[in-house]
Amino acid sequence: MAEIQRVASIGPAAWIEQQFNTPSMDSHWDYAMVRNGPPGCTVCNSAHMNSVMESFWMQAVRGPDQLRQRTVLALGEIFVVSDVNSAIESNNGAHTSYLDMLSRNAFGNFRQLLEQVSTHPAMGKYLSHFQNERENPATGRIPDENFAREVMQLFTIGLWQLNPDGSRRRDASGNFIPTYGQDDVSGLARVFTGWSWAGRWEGSYPTDSWRQQMQNYPNYHSSSEKRFLGVTIPANTSGDVSLRIALDTLFNHPNVGPFIGSQLIQRLVTSNPSPAYVGRVSAVFNNNGSGVRGDMRAVLRAILLDPEARDASFANQATWGKLREPMVRFGNWMRAFDARAQSQPLRYAIWNLEDNVTSLGQNPLRPPSVFNWFRPGYAPPGEVLNRGLVAPEFQITHETTTTGYVNFVARLAERGYDDYDAAPIVPNYAPEIALASNPAALMDRLNLLLMAGRMSPSTRQIIVDAVNAVPSSQSARRVHTAVALTMISPEFVVQK
Repeated sequence: MAEIQRVASIGPAAWIEQQFNTPSMDSHWDYAMVRNGPPGCTVCNSAHMNSVMESFWMQAVRGPDQLRQRTVLALGEIFVVSDVNSAIESNNGAHTSYLDMLSRNAFGNFRQLLEQVSTHPAMGKYLSHFQNERENPATGRIPDENFAREVMQLFTIGLWQLNPDGSRRRDASGNFIPTYGQDDVSGLARVFTGWSWAGRWEGSYPTDSWRQQMQNYPNYHSSSEKRFLGVTIPANTSGDVSLRIALDTLFNHPNVGPFIGSQLIQRLVTSNPSPAYVGRVSAVFNNNGSGVRGDMRAVLRAILLDPEARDASFANQATWGKLREPMVRFGNWMRAFDARAQSQPLRYAIWNLEDNVTSLGQNPLRPPSVFNWFRPGYAPPGEVLNRGLVAPEFQITHETTTTGYVNFVARLAERGYDDYDAAPIVPNYAPEIALASNPAALMDRLNLLLMAGRMSPSTRQIIVDAVNAVPSSQSARRVHTAVALTMISPEFVVQK
């Protein structure tokens, strides 16, 4: 509530500038790899990937740099690495370092972010260009093409040539125009050869190596000519120079602004931004006003301060807004009610949320593939698809996950989160309990905390009636009822 009041006082633009200059409260590396617990812990017994999850939630819930944390989540859903079925499964060093890298670069330049992602050992291991060797005509070996394909398809330019407003370009015959072909993948794959640990190609390595960007080794790097996207890197060009040319080529491609900009809008504001909105963000990506391309601060300002993000007339449109992904809803609850473990206030022992029936069906750092939990172009069957719209988060929203979410919230609102009893996380409902005898005032508060004031009169009446059905002597139960029903209502689940 204090933060809501502060934003209302200074305005969103000033709040964003303050957020740009607010450091993170901790590094994920220090939590999981140095202390094995939160800052100031006396009993530091967090371990394995659980410690990474704890660090993620601690910063998401308690971090003063709320915009950075939200941006890191968005970037992590574009530049995906996963703890599931991968070469970095259960590797806390890989994941903590990768999260810290995204945090450091969230407000920097996209070109630097792209290079840090491409040469991070976690990404190298996940998309298999780590220790990727040059071609060998004698044996028929060719470089692994996995990362070369995904860095184009998912991380920079996408599958189809785009106009600045995000719409697809067409050729003279009216067909969509691909951005790249197999020859481009093969040529770019040669760039991503010869990359391994900083300091050594193979063998034993210190844990700290996860925090160092990969290094190129000439003996394993392809010395042949590399052609892709209309660019030719001459034969015998070093690995470092080849990488610079390749990333510069991708960074300067006209698709990057609309491709990345539209996905950030989807993650932060609305699933179906207008072409004009995408065009404005794309223009800022291309030039921040001072001739700089890829300025992430300028891009985030453009996204969050655009009229389509701020004008209530857009929020009132039926096609505007986005479904909150389940783990964001959970984070909203923890922030709104200052939920914390009483014994260890900075420890958030939240380790496994994937169960579709009893939990959220979604867990940080564990998307099922490089395509994230959901695709930006996903449209559920029915009216959304029929109207040519998309709703990405509905890809993990169905009968089972909806039932599981309701079960999860019913327990959460009453008991807090205590699945493992390591450090039960309980909310501070004292301000709400003080209003329990006045359901209208209680709903005013929950409407502001959880719904940005967008609760409909019909939803409000349903919840007020349910609260009034609970004896007035049972204040806590009244609050539990109001919180649970608010969190399963459309106005909370859909962010506007």
